Amino acid sequence: MKIKDDWRYTSVGFVFALVGALIIGQMIRIQISPDKGEFLNPKTLGEPEHAASRRGLILDRNGKLFAGNTTVYEVTVSILDFKRGAEIYDSIRIEDIKYILDAAIDVFNITDSDTIQLFRTEPYPDRSAVVVEKYATREEVERFLDYVDVIQHRTEEEILIRDDDSALTVDLVDCQDFLGIYCEPHFARSYPEKTLASNILGFVSRNDGQGHLGVEAEYDTTLLGDDRIVKALWNPYLADQSPYPDHGANLILTIDSVLQADVENILDTALQTYGAQAGTIVVMDPKTGDIYAMASAPRIDISEYWHESYFDVINNVDNIFNYAVKAYEPGSVLKVITMAAALDAGVVERDTEFLDTGEFKIGGITIRNWDRRAWGPQTMTTCLQHSLNVCLAWVGSQLGAEQMYAYLQSFGFGQLTGVGLANEAPGVVKNYLSSDWHKSELGTNSFGQGIEVTSVQMLKAVSAIANNGMMVSPRIVRAIVDQEYRYEAPIDFAGSPISEETARTLTEMLTISLEKEASSALVPGYSLAGKTGTAEIYVKGEGYTSNLTNASFIGWGPTDDPQFIVYVWISKPTTAIWGSVVASPIFRQVVDRVIIHLGIPPDAVRHNLQEDI
Repeated sequence: MKIKDDWRYTSVGFVFALVGALIIGQMIRIQISPDKGEFLNPKTLGEPEHAASRRGLILDRNGKLFAGNTTVYEVTVSILDFKRGAEIYDSIRIEDIKYILDAAIDVFNITDSDTIQLFRTEPYPDRSAVVVEKYATREEVERFLDYVDVIQHRTEEEILIRDDDSALTVDLVDCQDFLGIYCEPHFARSYPEKTLASNILGFVSRNDGQGHLGVEAEYDTTLLGDDRIVKALWNPYLADQSPYPDHGANLILTIDSVLQADVENILDTALQTYGAQAGTIVVMDPKTGDIYAMASAPRIDISEYWHESYFDVINNVDNIFNYAVKAYEPGSVLKVITMAAALDAGVVERDTEFLDTGEFKIGGITIRNWDRRAWGPQTMTTCLQHSLNVCLAWVGSQLGAEQMYAYLQSFGFGQLTGVGLANEAPGVVKNYLSSDWHKSELGTNSFGQGIEVTSVQMLKAVSAIANNGMMVSPRIVRAIVDQEYRYEAPIDFAGSPISEETARTLTEMLTISLEKEASSALVPGYSLAGKTGTAEIYVKGEGYTSNLTNASFIGWGPTDDPQFIVYVWISKPTTAIWGSVVASPIFRQVVDRVIIHLGIPPDAVRHNLQEDI
């Protein structure tokens, strides 16, 4: 008996040893096997599954979410499933289709007449299936399934009198338990702040999934992810080769969402106060080009961009989606550039005298001042202070066409700034050698008439004056984050169109002109430089009319260490037409908010702090 028992124990031990050896051998074989990825066999890959990518997020400079993604559902009613079910099961009634499609009209708020007519076709639509909603929210799907559950499990009389409040609660969005109902989840773009910064962001269309207008369009390929087909791999050697979806990169904007909201409120109030329909206010750092705020009106709720009332805005008729990148005749704010060019070229100095007779003839036309009067003896500083067209036209003539347009080009006019927004206009600056240019335009262009610029171009050009001759390009994107990589957008120094001496001289002139004018743009305790602008608007068939104007202001400060430039443009104000009346007070309101957001103390306090250091 003992011998037999030993034999059994030995046999069992041998089996366990053999199994152990096989396991160890398999482990070794897996470790030393060649790369099977080079010899893929479709039979080992399993079933394909769609792995949806996520569009990149858009955040403000402090991480606040401007644009994200939310899960929605494409809901389909399969008429074919109902027909087949009715043939097999007595409990399935083909007439349920009618009630379910009626419920879809109610739950998903379907208003399209053609769709309603299709859904109410008797006895049911002649299709195998109908998509009742492509972007259903979780709440809508749950409510719809409540209806379906009642329809499929109660009598017709109960369906007709059913009260909505009696709906059963659906814990999970799962349509598998409902005959003929399919709910396919997918990502949709979401804009939690609705109208805030909408003119900067643009939107993603539900029709084509592409970015339209603003940052969404300009950085569409960066934000767009890459969907992948994921295989449910059956071969253990290939378990690590299943592809992941390539999500889009995230954008961090230069915008401060809190300041953006403040500036938008200031703009909206100003439009009401001055009876205007449109305008823009932009705040930029003159040293880096960072756009802190870019308010524009009209503005839309981009989370519901498809509303009929937004049609003209989203179709960008006349480039109105974002007035900051729309070209217009700026008027007297451009006198700053003309004077900068003349000082830098040495054709005038700050104290150069000029006798204003109220008229200046050039190229066969007569240029007059905004008030049609003669101002007598002036200096270049007082010419800016009183915004004299006659004086600046004369300054332009002293520069001459070749120098004048060379400076305009070096300041970036007639060119895109590359701010990072779709549909940026290049503006219009004629070539003085072209056949359609007339000498009179040298005079009118000198004070901002007959030339078209954008607000971001003005900010770029004036940054050279505020920044001691160094011009920076404005930018709306601060960084791009792609998985663990972060790319910081570099500061784009765009040259030095004028010298440091010219920049400082002109800043002093504009500081003095504001102070002596007792301008409504001044903020107590802070040294500011700036210039108003009032431009008559050209009306086809009528020419320039003083009844319609563009009121503007550009200013910066503190003048000894500029930390912001603010540009204001109000289009067609009706209660007042002058930049000094309309745009200057808006500039002051914006600066009041900027100095708080940026933590800029009054000049005296700042100087004392610097002395203590």
